[in-house]
Amino acid sequence: MGKLFNKIINNFRAKFLFFILIAQLYNLNIYSTDSILDINVIEHINNLFEAGSNIKDTQDIPIIKSQTNKMSQQKKDWTLMIYIAADNDLRNFAIRNLKQMASVGSSENINVIVHLDIKLSGNNKVTKRYYIQKDKILHLNANDPKTQRMDSGNPETLISFATWGVSEFPATNYGLVCWDHGTGALDPKRGRIFKLADLFTFNSAINKVEVNRSVGFFDFLDTCMPEEKGICWDDTTGNYLTTQDLDYALKTICSKALNGKKLAFLGFDACLMQMTEVASVAKKYADIMIASQEVILGTGWNYAEVLKPFLTKTLSPEDFVKNIISGYKTTYETITNDFTLSALKLKDFSLLEDNINHISQLLIECLKKQKNKSVKNTITTSRSKLLCTHFDEPSYIDLHHLYKNLLASIKNFELINTVDTERLKIELTQALKVGCKIIEEVTIENTVGKNLSKARGISIYFPTNRIYFSYRDLEFCKNNDWIVFLTQYLNV
Repeated sequence: MGKLFNKIINNFRAKFLFFILIAQLYNLNIYSTDSILDINVIEHINNLFEAGSNIKDTQDIPIIKSQTNKMSQQKKDWTLMIYIAADNDLRNFAIRNLKQMASVGSSENINVIVHLDIKLSGNNKVTKRYYIQKDKILHLNANDPKTQRMDSGNPETLISFATWGVSEFPATNYGLVCWDHGTGALDPKRGRIFKLADLFTFNSAINKVEVNRSVGFFDFLDTCMPEEKGICWDDTTGNYLTTQDLDYALKTICSKALNGKKLAFLGFDACLMQMTEVASVAKKYADIMIASQEVILGTGWNYAEVLKPFLTKTLSPEDFVKNIISGYKTTYETITNDFTLSALKLKDFSLLEDNINHISQLLIECLKKQKNKSVKNTITTSRSKLLCTHFDEPSYIDLHHLYKNLLASIKNFELINTVDTERLKIELTQALKVGCKIIEEVTIENTVGKNLSKARGISIYFPTNRIYFSYRDLEFCKNNDWIVFLTQYLNV
């Protein structure tokens, strides 16, 4: 059993309340009882975090095999393409989300299509492409030998799906959602899965799930038992999409499938992806990016809420992502205080990158000219876990909160030359204020739990000991002095 269940097994009240919480996530009908929890209840609790060994396709949803992978479709306002990489421990949740989608289905305003990579049982890995209708799912690639067993960790698979989706389901706007594990700006050392239970604990005092912050996300991955294999997008192949893979896939999709146009939005139903470094890639290929700064529960987005408005109307791209965020808040605000979801307007994101670059240069100069380590000490305090909003990976911090903390403490900067001290304080204060304003303007919508009330929708990587091996390979690092600042700060 997962560690989460082991932590609450000795407390009946916590067990019962936690099951009610789980039932809420699964939309189950639960009634009060004085009897102790039976084995079925235990399995339900465990399955919130861990996939079972046998998965029955989509259970009570009729799946109709089409004789062709083509559908005669008139152009609609939207095509939503959901790329589900579930050949890993998240496969149970893929089934749940498919059922949510089918509870609403496509409409005259939107096509809902899914690429599903999943292991049904044992070595039975399959790839299916679905068109989601109300209360039924059309299986469109049943007779296509090229798409029966694909690798979700290969960028060519994502390209293939999106190209097919754009070709067969023409629309004015295209949204692409990458559904999977996520690691933000950093790429893990090797493909491994982990148990979601190890990322959360249950707080019986408030009857809510909380992120386990006793160990950092990547520290946890590095110390996992070898047999757990760590984080992995595709268990069968051991592959996953790096940030560079995502860049290549999106570039190909936009240049070839979309004829140079951008996606209306790029979404990540995955952990930790709403980061400066990821948005730096996404800005080239999408108008909006929607993702979470924090880890998310395996249940992910509420796709019934995502699709409901399209039954009666269409939505603008901004209203679409606002609706996704609203549904996410409604789903999780009674379950956990550790949730985030935000949408960023990427058109002007380069302004924020330029601001980060400018602030980095000013901080580098301050570090070089500091007296008695006053600058480093002030920066250290400003980004500390005690004062600055951080996430399950503690090197991921909220950029807006960091800026605010620096603004409040810049008075403590003391340089060798007093003229430099006053000049740099003035310049840095102005740059930080501009940066806060830019963040507020590019953030279309942001929702957070009570434990993350200062999170403003965008994170950045700021380690305290060393720079993670994969970070320097990012495009953001090649074009921005933030990496130079980090190096200077860590080496002072």
